[in-house]
Amino acid sequence: MAARGDATRDKLIDATIRLVRDIGYAQTTTRAIAQAAGVAEGTLYRHYPDKAGLFAAAITRQTAPITAWARDLPARAGSATVADNLIDCLTRLATLRADIVPFELAMLTDPELARPADTAGTPEPGPPEFLTRYLHAEQQIGRIRADVDPAKTAVVLLATLFGLAVPPRRTTDALGDSWPDIADAVHLILDGVGAPARN
Repeated sequence: MAARGDATRDKLIDATIRLVRDIGYAQTTTRAIAQAAGVAEGTLYRHYPDKAGLFAAAITRQTAPITAWARDLPARAGSATVADNLIDCLTRLATLRADIVPFELAMLTDPELARPADTAGTPEPGPPEFLTRYLHAEQQIGRIRADVDPAKTAVVLLATLFGLAVPPRRTTDALGDSWPDIADAVHLILDGVGAPARN
C-alpha cells in the first residue's frame, strides 16, 4: 500500500512539473494535474491537502539534488579556491532557474499558494543558508576578509545570479558552458571595483 501511495505521489508531482513547464501555472489546475497523472481528482486530495501542498512537494523535488550538494558546501572551505567554489555553486543553482521560477512566481501571486504552509518544526535550511555558512567557514581560515558579512555577501551573490539569469530563456546545458558571466561576476565581487592606486 505504501509503495502504491509513493508511486501515486510521484505521478502527481511529475504531472505538476510537466504541466507548469508546458502550459503555465494558470492552466495547471488540480483537475488537469490529476488527468495528466492518470488518477481521479479526489485521489490528489488524498495525498496532498491542497494545491499549495502539491506545489511545495514539486519545488522540493526540483531543489533536492542542489540542496543536497549545497549542504556539503561549507565543508569545501579551504579546498580549491574561493572563486572556483563560488562559481561551481552559482552555476549549479543556475540550472534550477527554468524549473523553479514558475513555481516561485505562482507562490507569490496566488493567494492560496502564498499563505504560509502549516508545517511542524523549523524548515530545513536551503542553499542561501549553506552559502552563508561556506563564506563564514572561509572567513574563519582567512581566505575571506574578516570585515565581510557572510550573510550579506551570500545575498549579493544570489541577487547577482538572478540578474544574470535574464533573459529567462537562458539555459545551462553543461555546468559552466553557458554561463561564462558567472565566473566574471564572482571575480568582480571578490576583487571589488576600487580603482588601482595611482603613484
